[in-house]
Amino acid sequence: MKFRVSLFTFLLTFGIAFSVSTNVFSQTQTQTNTKTSSSSASSSPSVSASSPSLTEEFVFSLSGDMKGKYLGKNLQILEDSNAQIRIENFSDLNFNPDWQKFGKDSLSKGYTRSVFWVRFKTRYQNHEFGSHPWFLELANPASEEFTVYKKISGFPIRYEEIKKDQSVRYFHPVYRLVSKNSATDEYLIRVATRRSLILNFKAWSVYEFIINVQIQNILFGLFFGAILVMLVYNGFVLSTVKEAGYLFYVLYLLSFTLWQLSVTGVGNQYLFSDALKTWNDFLVPFAYLAIVFSIQFTRSFLHTDRKTKILDRILVLFMIPGVVGIVLSFFPIFYFWNMQALTYFPILASVIVIYAGIDRYRQGYRPARFFLMAWSVLVIFIMVTVLRNLSILPSNLFTNWGSLIGSLLEMTLLSFALADRFKSLQAESLRTSIDAYENQIKLSELEQELKIARELQESILPDKLPKLEGIELSVKMECASSVGGDFYDFHDYGDGRLGVFISDVSGHGIPAAIIASMVKLAFSIEVRKAVEPADLLKNVNRALMGKYGKHFITAAYLIIDINKGIITYSNAGHPPIAILNHTKGEFREIFLPGWIMGLDGNLKNGQLIIPIKRNDRVVLFTDGVTEARNKFGQMFGYQKFYDLLKSHSEIQGGVLNQIVFDTVRNWSGRGDQFEDDITLLILDLNGKTEKDLGETIVPPYQEISKTGS
Repeated sequence: MKFRVSLFTFLLTFGIAFSVSTNVFSQTQTQTNTKTSSSSASSSPSVSASSPSLTEEFVFSLSGDMKGKYLGKNLQILEDSNAQIRIENFSDLNFNPDWQKFGKDSLSKGYTRSVFWVRFKTRYQNHEFGSHPWFLELANPASEEFTVYKKISGFPIRYEEIKKDQSVRYFHPVYRLVSKNSATDEYLIRVATRRSLILNFKAWSVYEFIINVQIQNILFGLFFGAILVMLVYNGFVLSTVKEAGYLFYVLYLLSFTLWQLSVTGVGNQYLFSDALKTWNDFLVPFAYLAIVFSIQFTRSFLHTDRKTKILDRILVLFMIPGVVGIVLSFFPIFYFWNMQALTYFPILASVIVIYAGIDRYRQGYRPARFFLMAWSVLVIFIMVTVLRNLSILPSNLFTNWGSLIGSLLEMTLLSFALADRFKSLQAESLRTSIDAYENQIKLSELEQELKIARELQESILPDKLPKLEGIELSVKMECASSVGGDFYDFHDYGDGRLGVFISDVSGHGIPAAIIASMVKLAFSIEVRKAVEPADLLKNVNRALMGKYGKHFITAAYLIIDINKGIITYSNAGHPPIAILNHTKGEFREIFLPGWIMGLDGNLKNGQLIIPIKRNDRVVLFTDGVTEARNKFGQMFGYQKFYDLLKSHSEIQGGVLNQIVFDTVRNWSGRGDQFEDDITLLILDLNGKTEKDLGETIVPPYQEISKTGS
């Protein structure tokens, strides 16, 4: 963590220091020139016989083989900080401005509102007579105002504006000038722009300039052609894979292309000519859009939203100034400040983007390799361009095209990064498919196990309901999953008595079903030994003690004696039974305390004898009925269940079972799936019974009322 913080601090500090030093360097030069020339812009200049003449030092020698020869060392420069000087002022003999020596091939003035005047002399000397055309180029597409004046010989002093030659379409301001052999010509140039101003004047012979134009057009064609190919290709891939990374990359490419059309002047040259100010106006939103989409691409490509939450928040915060810059770019009053912000913001954004790539690469994310290479190359080439603008590096093909070369390499490497990421996604998809196949096999095996478990559960349940004169049985059971822990069984004693057993293993699924099968086995053995229901439950508990694991069991067992008209009933923590008679309107809830199975080997439970009558209906159930919850977490409850039994007391038991299940299903809102296993067992007594014998309780429990409440 300390390494990450220190690395981030270093990169951030480096970016800020580099940006600030660049801007300060430019502004220092601007301020120095401003101080030395401020007095020259006064409306009452000092009196002088004439404007100071240019010495031989400032005479530029023209030749027929000029290949972009710099005029910088033969120039004088005048800064008009208030933009008050007009060309007419130079015809005034009393106008005496303070010209400064240019002194270098290229001079950077940074972001300034000043207007700059440049003057120089030329002389064409060879053995040929006549006129000799040549081209004057300001190798900077940012200049919105670029006017050339030629001094007319004679008196009074006057300057004539030279119209720009439209026969040559070029992305830099270019003038076609004509000089006579051995003649000395003096020129004035007025330059102003809202962008960063770089003054670097070149002289070309006609032949060399035409060759240069062709070379530049080819290079720009290759550059923008390569971008167009990447746009089309990645757009096609986007339409195929529909992946967010490709979407943001295509948007980044598109906005970056528009930005470069504005910066290089190619847009003004080929798309909408004579609209340089318009292109400069849109340069700001294009630049901010490129930055915003590059950050969004970074988030999508590196998955920072899932892998590095803090870094992802920082990236999101960095997009906010970009969005604000886009909005402010539509208000001209903020243009100057927006352009200054673009000096720092791209570098800071690049630092955080590169750090994000480093962080993800250290986490083992393979596609981050090409991502890091792409942004590192771009930053290096941008630094080369900046150093050239500051005249620290010489002007040549490499430094002049540095930013474009870096941009092309960056976009190419990002395409490789996307391809590598796509391969990684394919490999991950293949692994996922293999895992899915293996899971499918496991699922098939599990389904087979569930099938066996279902067959096992079906085998432990009665194949058919016993038939006993005077008793009609109805049973319905549904499991929460494929198998469950509910269990019921019957035992026909053959003398007019029927034993009814019901149990509920905690939980559901295969573990509960396995324990239920153990209960079945224990019940089948113990029912032949025990005479009383309470003894049977104790023996079953004792037989299964230690085999429950984390589960427990509730159970109830009753013996119906149809001849005597009684039910002998015992309970081990199971829900009560309900007895109702629709002919007499009676309803009884028989609650008998008892321990649940699995807590102690010596089960504490009692036994109860309950009288029954003709047309009585005895209902046994598991807690899946009463504890079913709706979407608000409310349980179905005993009261709703009992009201349902009472309101349908006259219908056949099998129909009532279905009504109860449908009602509970609608209550829970879970569709066909219940939250817990549900079992409902209904016994309708339709035969004759002996007279009411009352009820007795086996100690230690006390007598309870006939209603059981």
